[in-house]
Amino acid sequence: MLNIHKPFHQKYRPLNLDELVGQEFISITLKQALISQKIAPAYLFNGPRGTGKTSSARIFAKSLNCLSSKQPTPNPCEKCELCIQIAEGNALDIIEIDAASNTGVENIREIIDRARFAPTQARWKVYVIDECHMLSTAASNALLKTIEEPPERVVFILATTNPERVINTIQSRCQKFDFKRISANTIFNNLSAIANKESIKFEDQALKLIAKRSNGGMRDAQSLLDQLSLLPNGVTTKNVQSLLGEVSENDLTDLINALINNQPESLLISCNNLYDAGNEPNEILVGLLNITRDLLLKTLNNNYSEMYYTSIEFQNELNKFSYNVSKNRIIDWHNKLKNVDYQIKTSDNPRLWLEIHLTSLLEKNINQTIINKKELINKQVISEDNKNQNESGDFNKKELINKQVISEDNKNQNESGDFNKKELINNQDINQNSKNDNQTDYLKEKWELILSKLELPSTKMLLSQQAELASIDSNEVLIALSPNWENMIKSRKVIIENAIKKVFGDKVKLNFSSKKINITKTANLQDKVIKKLNDNYEKQSTNFHDSPSPTNKPKPESYNNSPENLANFFNGEIVDLDE
Repeated sequence: MLNIHKPFHQKYRPLNLDELVGQEFISITLKQALISQKIAPAYLFNGPRGTGKTSSARIFAKSLNCLSSKQPTPNPCEKCELCIQIAEGNALDIIEIDAASNTGVENIREIIDRARFAPTQARWKVYVIDECHMLSTAASNALLKTIEEPPERVVFILATTNPERVINTIQSRCQKFDFKRISANTIFNNLSAIANKESIKFEDQALKLIAKRSNGGMRDAQSLLDQLSLLPNGVTTKNVQSLLGEVSENDLTDLINALINNQPESLLISCNNLYDAGNEPNEILVGLLNITRDLLLKTLNNNYSEMYYTSIEFQNELNKFSYNVSKNRIIDWHNKLKNVDYQIKTSDNPRLWLEIHLTSLLEKNINQTIINKKELINKQVISEDNKNQNESGDFNKKELINKQVISEDNKNQNESGDFNKKELINNQDINQNSKNDNQTDYLKEKWELILSKLELPSTKMLLSQQAELASIDSNEVLIALSPNWENMIKSRKVIIENAIKKVFGDKVKLNFSSKKINITKTANLQDKVIKKLNDNYEKQSTNFHDSPSPTNKPKPESYNNSPENLANFFNGEIVDLDE
């Protein structure tokens, strides 16, 4: 007779509530309901896939109907006819329905009609409706009355992975149980027990990798183990990565080195080698993100091995990388790689898009590269100083830092072309100027953001012309105002504060300061315009000196000053004035 293989997720299904893995609270609650014989008419089991919803429904059905007990029991015998039939899915009074293929009102009406008849063999008739969120709204509404007041000895168990799609009126009539994701350690222990029972060769790190990649689903983990058990060399880390379609960590080493050392040619060559090995662009991106995520933990001196995605064998490589890259740079990589996977998936040329995004991670400024390397050297020097402080006595850290920096600069001289050593000497000044420029750009960017949140266009126009953002910190936003418009702007403080709260939150306070105004250009232009006005006035006086017209009047003294006063009042410039 042909021996049919039974998948692990079916073969090692829990037989009672005590064997239910990772759902202790649900197990205790259902056991107490059975012991006290307080059976609800309807239950709603919701949670991620592979966390035990259907298994719990079958266990509960066996506990209600086990023939070895005259009443519901939390420990079914697993030997009586009903227990065996329920475990195999053949019991007449335990009806399992797939809501994805029975979504209509007619299907629900058939269930309602059959529920009126007494159970033929069991004490309780149990309806298990899997993926109940797939029921149409009309079908769900048709089921409402029966779920709320079913016939005697009838229990409904609804299971779903999307409880938000189940209508509220259904949820309110059920006892709701939330199945949680199972922890990686619990899955690892379960897989180890199965592998030992099945005499499967395995590596602990491989089983831990399966547990992490299963995302809290026991069924997915057991299915992966079942598939990997077919390989002659057993369950190894490399086999797990190959089965999951992941790029080997060692294969990504050259790619990481190229990014850290800012080598575009090496970066493209590494990508090409990964393509030739059959790896997809999205798989390369996911592998890169996993490594850089763990690399960030290394730079933070994290010692919890359970938090790492990468294998223990790769930890030495991570340590080497962490000495050559800063935390801020890794965070910048992650910011640039956000939403790249969507562009790669939807592009007709995903390989090109991956290369473009990876080359954008390279540092463009050679000075910034040198500064980052100096920071890393300083960290190494300080660490070395702490180790050798007792042996070396009064050690001069500044000399050692200078030697390391000069040595590193000499190594990078050929890469940077005609490198001027004076630039290195003045590097701190350049860096300071760069910081000032970055600060100015940052303030301008935040100022534009604040202006965009203003409700009144007139206030926005007034602030854009007569104010600017002076500084920002965690407690205060300082805005510099033009003296001529200071009172008017302060009168709109509430409007400005509301805009600032939308950008920085409620804890930040608003303050004002005076703003220096450069009127040199304005004054020069005003002098020209005033001179033009005077010339025009003299011309008019010459042409009409004999006329008794009222226009031939003496030039008032305020005439010379009126354009200037007007310009000063509005803090603007006189562009032109018709004769």
